[in-house]
Amino acid sequence: MTTAVEVEEAQAIITAYGEAFAKAGAAAYHGPREKLAENIVRITLDFFEDPEWQPKLLQALRTATTSKEGAEPMRNLFSAQVFAQAGVALEEDPLSIDELAGKLSIKPIHINASAAQLWGVFLMRYVLGVEPIASASVDEIVTLLAPTVERYIVG
Repeated sequence: MTTAVEVEEAQAIITAYGEAFAKAGAAAYHGPREKLAENIVRITLDFFEDPEWQPKLLQALRTATTSKEGAEPMRNLFSAQVFAQAGVALEEDPLSIDELAGKLSIKPIHINASAAQLWGVFLMRYVLGVEPIASASVDEIVTLLAPTVERYIVG
C-alpha cells in the first residue's frame, strides 16, 4: 500500500524530473531533426544513469506501480505536466500533448508510444534487472531504441 507521504515524495521527484527533462528535450528539439529521437533516448537514459537521479526515479516508478494513488503523479507527468513544462522550456506558453504533437507533425498517441517504449526498458533494466538489457551499455540501448522512437516521433 502506498502512503500519502510516498505519493507526495513521488510528486516532488516527478515534478523536478519533468522540469529537467523538458529543458533537455527542448535543447534536443532545437537540434537536428534526424537526431531528435537519439537525443531523447540518450537524455532519458542519462537521467536513470545519474547517481543523483536514479534512486529518486526508481522510487517514483515503484510508487507509481503499487497503487492508484501512487500512479497519479506519474499519470499526470505523461498526460499533462511534461508537455506544459516543454512549452515553457521552448520559451512558449505551456503546451498540451496535442499541441506538442502538432509541433512535431505527429499524432499524440505517438508520443505516448515513445514514452511507453522507454519506460518499459527502464522497468526491465533498472527495476527488474533483466539481462542482457540490465548490463548493456547506454550506447547499445540508444542504438537499439532510437530507430523505434524515431519512427514514433519523426515519422
